[in-house]
Amino acid sequence: MTDSEWAAYYDALKDRPPRQTTLFAARRFKTPGLLVDLGAGGGRDTLPLVKAGWRAIAIDKQASAIQAIRAATPPSMAARIETRQQGFEDADWPMVDLTISCFALPLTPKPAFSGLWARIKDRLKPGGRFAGQLYGLRDSWARGGAPDGVVAFDRPSCLSLFQGMTIEFFEEEEHDGVTPKGQKKHWHIFHVVARKN
Repeated sequence: MTDSEWAAYYDALKDRPPRQTTLFAARRFKTPGLLVDLGAGGGRDTLPLVKAGWRAIAIDKQASAIQAIRAATPPSMAARIETRQQGFEDADWPMVDLTISCFALPLTPKPAFSGLWARIKDRLKPGGRFAGQLYGLRDSWARGGAPDGVVAFDRPSCLSLFQGMTIEFFEEEEHDGVTPKGQKKHWHIFHVVARKN
């Protein structure tokens, strides 16, 4: 999509609540800490947590995403959120309590995924959590695992990513539906929250 198409996408989602995985993970911390949001979009998941007292690093390669987050951040919250315009597969960040990546990790270039995933786990503090989505092989964007499709996994391979972590929430979803842009799509998604041991 072009940056203007991404901007329209973020605008369409701006009034939706944070994803279930984000809320599930955040509620398991006694006090707010530091989070990183990989593929932060317009801030749908990050901004409500910042409002609740979290500090955040929001990373997205789209200029429109960073603009949307900045526009939606009240001045009273600005000191608690850092925005970075870059691809998260190339990004580095400090140790965090929570990593959020909602529907973004599957878009990682396939050769870069293993290194990114190792960095995600490495940058989590002990007791820190990952919250987000990964795609299954039957997702229409995965194209049956074809080289030109998004990063996708079967269920055992998805679960194996979380070695050294305790899975606190895991839900597999599969259905025919539409994208936020109204396009028909077969969804095959793993929703995951996992805590680093």
